[in-house]
Amino acid sequence: MNVLNLRKSSEKSTLAVLITLAALLLFILKSASKIHPFYELLLLAFTIISFVVIFLMLSSKKKLTICRHGIFYSSAFGNVHIEPNKTKKIKQFSKYGFNCVVIIGHGYFIFAPFYYLTSKQKQRLKRYDNNLLHWLEVTRKRSKFQGF
Repeated sequence: MNVLNLRKSSEKSTLAVLITLAALLLFILKSASKIHPFYELLLLAFTIISFVVIFLMLSSKKKLTICRHGIFYSSAFGNVHIEPNKTKKIKQFSKYGFNCVVIIGHGYFIFAPFYYLTSKQKQRLKRYDNNLLHWLEVTRKRSKFQGF
């Protein structure tokens, strides 16, 4: 396993559903009067959905790769490289069809929405308690990587 190329799933459909829901709420808000009892609740729901959409779009990564040289990702703010010895834990979360990968390290936290690990990748990382550095040390000892 030289490189973990993480895959995205359902980014466009999730954002489309959230944007459609926000547009529907906006339409209802425009047609309802301000004295309606549910007006403030609908306004709060619209605000929360809007913030979630903005957060997901800003934190979205274009490409996320984990390899022996560390973690590489590109986002709207540029390309980033993180050394493998600064990575503590890699964890995938999945709830109601929404996938995300969280990478925790010394002095940083990466939230990658819509990304997921395949079962083979999860199995290999789980073997080392989701610790990238431990996985890299073991693979180096087994000399899977030449020239490392």
